[in-house]
Amino acid sequence: MPETMLLNIRKDLGLAIMEENVPALPDLTGLSDFEREIFEFVLEKWPTTPLEIAENFNEDLSDRDKKKRISTKYAYYVKKLVEKRLILCKKAGNSLIVWPLVVEKYRVIHEIFRGEKQEFDHLFLDRINKQKLVIGDA
Repeated sequence: MPETMLLNIRKDLGLAIMEENVPALPDLTGLSDFEREIFEFVLEKWPTTPLEIAENFNEDLSDRDKKKRISTKYAYYVKKLVEKRLILCKKAGNSLIVWPLVVEKYRVIHEIFRGEKQEFDHLFLDRINKQKLVIGDA
């Protein structure tokens, strides 16, 4: 794919990139300090939930009402980070499970390599089986 076409695709997706240098790490310049701290915690301790994040920030989770209020607060910030494409989340029951987008990229790369390895293994086993047939016929 030509370099100009790749840049045009990135621009169409609304990604802010420099012409020559595409950053490997996500852009954190638009985050508040609190959002940055949440993001850093998710990077270190994934998968996690909004309540686990709240525990890390020493929030008072002593009774049910406080726990519900704090969970809503952190779920709000988690959703903001999801909108900024820094983390991903999935609803499991009544809670959100969150993990960094970078991890998802690694998973996709792993799936690609695993698929290629399976294809290679399949071709290799076919070649061995054909050799066995040829040797058995001789």
